[in-house]
Amino acid sequence: MKHGILILFVLTLIFTSCNNKEPKQEMLTNNEVEAPFEQLMLPDTKAGAIVLKAIEQAGGWKQWKQKKTLSYVKRIQYYDSLGNKEKELEQVHQYQLQPTFKAKMSWIENGDLYEILNNGVEAWKLKNGVVLTNEDDKKSAWNSSFGSHYVMCMPFKLADKGTILEYEGIDTLANNQIVHAVKATYEKGAGSSGGLHTWWYYFDKDTYTPAANFLDYGDGYSYTAYVSFIDVDGLKINKQRDGYNTSANRELLDKRTEYINENILFDEVLDEGVFTAKQRTE
Repeated sequence: MKHGILILFVLTLIFTSCNNKEPKQEMLTNNEVEAPFEQLMLPDTKAGAIVLKAIEQAGGWKQWKQKKTLSYVKRIQYYDSLGNKEKELEQVHQYQLQPTFKAKMSWIENGDLYEILNNGVEAWKLKNGVVLTNEDDKKSAWNSSFGSHYVMCMPFKLADKGTILEYEGIDTLANNQIVHAVKATYEKGAGSSGGLHTWWYYFDKDTYTPAANFLDYGDGYSYTAYVSFIDVDGLKINKQRDGYNTSANRELLDKRTEYINENILFDEVLDEGVFTAKQRTE
């Protein structure tokens, strides 16, 4: 498999494991709508306080929980080891945020229309309207829909139930930015990757804006730099991220991807049928 495709899975699609179990979905309580303070204060109050400040600078928990849907266009640029652009994809992403998660992703590649759908219970990958049935495509659909939602919705996703946060002090990134370092692991049963992946999130020392993340996904490592943000309907949303190959000690090797989010829109009315695949298989 070409390294461009591998990087796509590593940097944006691997938050969920290859386990097609549905993450537990619950209706929001009033307390959850208002603020995730209890969840973030345990067991590490320092780590929780850092993430709370990151959420506040991004617009606040209450503002975030009022959003029902999120849609945007995502441009992905792939680079080889010499820094030459190999290819570019443009994807349309649509998510239902409340009361439960649902997703649709679509793009054209080599003249074919690809779609990934997730109705919160099942996920499908389609090619030119045909549901693909092999196991790799099923896993890709599940992992891609949850993973892309996860990275786009930072720092709010760090308040999810089952997240274990640890404060690791002040650190300095490769670009000399001084940051707070917070380690994030997940309890078994949290989503479908609990206990499998370890993340480190870095927040600017003074502003608490997300600066980067470093991921140990079991078979390797990746590093993502948050390049820019944009204000959308009261929230600060990521505009561009750059993905790098990296070593275990966070040494940046080469830049392999750029993720550029455009036409970001909250609360677009999405028909229920958007998230359901027609039962036509290959």
